[in-house]
Amino acid sequence: MGKDYGSHDNFQSLRYGCIMIMTDQDADGSHIKGLIVNFIQHFWPSLFDRQGFLKEFVTPIVKVTKRVGTSSKSETFFTLTEYKAWEDHLVNSGGDLQHYKIKYYKGLGTSTASEAKEYFSNLNRHVI
Repeated sequence: MGKDYGSHDNFQSLRYGCIMIMTDQDADGSHIKGLIVNFIQHFWPSLFDRQGFLKEFVTPIVKVTKRVGTSSKSETFFTLTEYKAWEDHLVNSGGDLQHYKIKYYKGLGTSTASEAKEYFSNLNRHVI
């Protein structure tokens, strides 16, 4: 506790090169994420000087799918604000939500195995 990881040798003594926070995208997950960040900042503030040490893995909170002929087109949203803006734009431009299947992801366990594979195969989109 309280160890300064500012020096190269101390940083090299860590067992891992980074920490990745994986919480739900809802308000509870956001609060948990904040608590983790505050915990690290309080006990090991020098870790924040290390570029890329603290990472976040984000997953969608809402996914909308619309059938187009024999295929389907999906769009994912990582915040409820993003989704609400999309929904407002659709409704204001004369679109109808009834043509869409809307899936709200309560937590990480709500994703299917194929969705999880998709997340991990596209890390550039999911790791911040």
